[in-house]
Amino acid sequence: MRILLVGGNGFIGRHLMTALLAEGHRIVATSRRGQGPELPGVTWQSLDLGRLGRDGHAFDWPAGTALVINAAGLLTSDAGELGAVQDRGSRALFDLAASHDAQILQFSALGAGEHSEVPFLASKAAADDYLLGLNASCVVLRPSMVIGRGGGSSGWLTQLSPLPLIPLLDTRARVQPLHIDDLVAAVLALLRQWPSRPTVLPLVGPQPMTLPQIIDTLRAVQGWTPARYVQVPRRLAATGARLGDRLDWRALNTQTLRLAGHDNLASPEPLAEASGFRAAPLQARLHDWPTRGESVTATLRPVMLAVLVAIWLGTALVCLGPGYDWGLRIMAQAGAEGWLAAAAVVGGAILDAVLGLGLLWRRWRRLALRAQIGLMLAYMVIITMLVPLYWSDPFAAVGKNAVLIVATLWLLWTEPGRKEAPPK
Repeated sequence: MRILLVGGNGFIGRHLMTALLAEGHRIVATSRRGQGPELPGVTWQSLDLGRLGRDGHAFDWPAGTALVINAAGLLTSDAGELGAVQDRGSRALFDLAASHDAQILQFSALGAGEHSEVPFLASKAAADDYLLGLNASCVVLRPSMVIGRGGGSSGWLTQLSPLPLIPLLDTRARVQPLHIDDLVAAVLALLRQWPSRPTVLPLVGPQPMTLPQIIDTLRAVQGWTPARYVQVPRRLAATGARLGDRLDWRALNTQTLRLAGHDNLASPEPLAEASGFRAAPLQARLHDWPTRGESVTATLRPVMLAVLVAIWLGTALVCLGPGYDWGLRIMAQAGAEGWLAAAAVVGGAILDAVLGLGLLWRRWRRLALRAQIGLMLAYMVIITMLVPLYWSDPFAAVGKNAVLIVATLWLLWTEPGRKEAPPK
């Protein structure tokens, strides 16, 4: 059948698309820009749920659509934005689907309706209630934590997994994680055995697990022993959460802090009775992911970036401050004095600062990394030609540039390309 897949570029949407195509379905996938992977059997349309919530005619309904899967969602703590997209935008989408007699599969979240103080869950619950009140042919799926390559929470957990001592907001609250393959299998089972009446179904794994247990499961796949865990002090966590709200952090904000201390559990029986499907234990699905290389890369990249930013900006500050006279002496040894030496020291410091700042913006990061490699090589050549005595420095200040070049190359080669969107 023809399926409208809203949120086709997201974590859940991408996996569903592959599975639905394998089952022979035709997909009309949406994203805000109307762009995504070009696959046989998939056409793309632009859909902005926020705009649709304001204007119900802002989307051209694909003729012949039999099922709508709403897998769109926002990873933000902004209550206004969540209400506009996840609530009002979804309502408008449901109205369109109902007016065209299409079935509706809504991806909500486990806990929706139970935590009205959490904007993400409150907006999901409001859209769920509206959908169920339409008396349309619909299913509301409320998944627990979904684990798999490319997922937002999965990326955060794998980034933590290499650490021997892991700080967490809470170490005792339990969830029922399931693998993304089980989520996809549950959807396919529902399509084969669609419920006769509107229904809400929890989608959970069979085992309640704490975050330390989940991370230790991921560590075991990578060949590591269980880690040690420490709970972040409440005041420190609250301060970080408020900062996370301002900076739109996904892993730490007031929403995640409120949810961290609560169990989020449900019975798998309703889904089993409705479709005959049961999710497997998480460890049974973890075969080729996560890998040690992926996890270590995810952990070390931000650390390496922070170190390089500190080195380049620190060098600039030193050259313009306490190291200025030293820089002039080096220039004199190279045969440059007066305004030329001063211009070289100041110009080099400004260039260092620009390249350090360039690392902070993803748009300019690749260019900054390439320029840093070129500049370090140029410095080494100039020093070799004009002041070779610095190669005899007992601290190997020039030779250590080789280490920085290798580190910079690693960052450049592991930097996501333009077509690689960050996980959502």
